[in-house]
Amino acid sequence: MEHVYFICGGLVSVSAKVDESRFVEAWLIGSEGMVGAPFVLAPDDSSPPHRRVVQVGGTALRISSAHFVTALNDLPVLRELILRYINLVLFQTSQCGACNSLHSVKQRLARWLLMGMSALNCNELPLTHAVLGQLLGIRRASVSECLEALESHGMIQNVRAAIRIVDKATLERTACPCYRLIQREYDRQIARFGISPRSPAERVL
Repeated sequence: MEHVYFICGGLVSVSAKVDESRFVEAWLIGSEGMVGAPFVLAPDDSSPPHRRVVQVGGTALRISSAHFVTALNDLPVLRELILRYINLVLFQTSQCGACNSLHSVKQRLARWLLMGMSALNCNELPLTHAVLGQLLGIRRASVSECLEALESHGMIQNVRAAIRIVDKATLERTACPCYRLIQREYDRQIARFGISPRSPAERVL
């Protein structure tokens, strides 16, 4: 890992390998986060095991890994914010792991759509049913069936190669409690401090 990226727009999924050719999403990164969180905890490990895929194209601020480590040592505000973000990532991965074990496909899909909407800061997610199935580790047919049910209740619209959220409040009631727990942790770790996740990185660059 030669660079760390602070996402300005777009979505990046970080996936764990479950067999030789299959990956399942471990956590999602949008404009609230950064690509390279494991590097903070193990700066000497240049090849973290997870796979990172840009699911929705966008822009990012980039800094070399070496300069990033220097910045963490020199800028206490940046270091505090990054560590809070890593706490959020750890919470998200553990909560989603529990969610995948106990909650229905419809609840999990609604949770992911809401998280994607928040991370992208947009109510239209340019993702196909097949990609959603890969991210959630479920069959494409199951994704399509659940999306059709959500659309029939007026929560979303299936458009060409995209999903548009039209009734967020009802979708939140359909999702499992994990979405609200993850959002509450984001507020606790980052949002309530009134700090923009991108501001410290912009000062560094």
